[in-house]
Amino acid sequence: MEAKMTHQHRDEKRHLSLMGRIKNKFRYLDLWLLIPIIAIMIFGDAMVYTSSTNMAIGSASSFLIKQAVFGFMSLIIMLFIFTLKINWQSKFIIRTILGINIILLISLAYALLFGQVTSGAKGWIYIGSFGIQPVEYFKISMILYIAHRFSRKKPDKNGWFPKIKMQDLFIPFLGMMLVFLMPDFGGIVILLLIFLIVLMMAGVRMRSLLALMAGVLAIYIAIPFSLPLLEKLPFFHYQIARFEAYVNPWVAGDSGHQLINSYYAISNGGLFGRGLGNSIQKTGYLPEPNTDFIMAIVGEELGAITICIVLIVFAVIICRLVIMGIHAHRMQQRLVLYGIATYVVVQILINLGGVVGILPITGVTFPMVSYGGSSLLSWGITFGVALNIIGQIKYETELEEVD
Repeated sequence: MEAKMTHQHRDEKRHLSLMGRIKNKFRYLDLWLLIPIIAIMIFGDAMVYTSSTNMAIGSASSFLIKQAVFGFMSLIIMLFIFTLKINWQSKFIIRTILGINIILLISLAYALLFGQVTSGAKGWIYIGSFGIQPVEYFKISMILYIAHRFSRKKPDKNGWFPKIKMQDLFIPFLGMMLVFLMPDFGGIVILLLIFLIVLMMAGVRMRSLLALMAGVLAIYIAIPFSLPLLEKLPFFHYQIARFEAYVNPWVAGDSGHQLINSYYAISNGGLFGRGLGNSIQKTGYLPEPNTDFIMAIVGEELGAITICIVLIVFAVIICRLVIMGIHAHRMQQRLVLYGIATYVVVQILINLGGVVGILPITGVTFPMVSYGGSSLLSWGITFGVALNIIGQIKYETELEEVD
């Protein structure tokens, strides 16, 4: 009897100890990041529901249920990664990151060779009815990889890296090449900008930043003049049609249809919108309004004011990532948070740029608002990593204050 009581007491003590550790861990959960993310997800569920009311396949309720389920799974993944005790500099984690990148490169190659063509690109792997887009997961895995590789390098007095080895560039460049060949212009732009900006944050002088900005501007200006050359590439026809729509959607035929109706949606919405559920363009005029062009429906139903509010909420997320990156104790932590902030900024700019016509349409979704289970899960992993690193920064800062 006494032995049984002892075992019960020991089990209760272990349970209390576990609960105490969990409670102590959640002290470092960053609500400045978590609350805006949850708010955006809830808003995304509402907009997926209202923008899916006239879809050719599936009801608005079915789209809402799927989005809500994947949103909940994304949140669970986010909190699970946060609770893990990860030593980001350990050999095990470094090898794990390398292994994940290799698996994703193989997945990208498989999608390129055997994947189904969706919206003019071969970027999807289908398991039953569920589609996985490997490039969405490669974005965060590449951030982790380059943050590790370049956090170990020290720039010289002029700001240049003493030496960049070929193996430092192999995985990012191979991934970008596979994405380019799909061809996924949105994915390649996001990966390239993440790579270059993280490199600059790691220690490259200002003239390199100015050269990058000049290069991006030159490419942007050159797009309309490069169409005749790009048209000679047989596997780029769909993407060229999107560029032609970007240059002048009214003379681009069917390829300009989406952008023109996006203009109409935003114009109809004005400052305050027509009211939730009252979009005209979602009733068959704007193809797949719950994905790439969901922000056009937001503008039409809830107005430019709501778009601005959404961007302000994202600004809180981005600023929090940057601020905590500044407070990071190690370069690797800083580069990961800067990389994730860059990822969010670039994805928003490319999506909205396509919606309003100042950038070519690339098929990039709006983070956590556009419909898509694979995309939501990838954001759950991304922000789970961010919360884990921010929690470590808070813990290390607390220790310093105690000392």
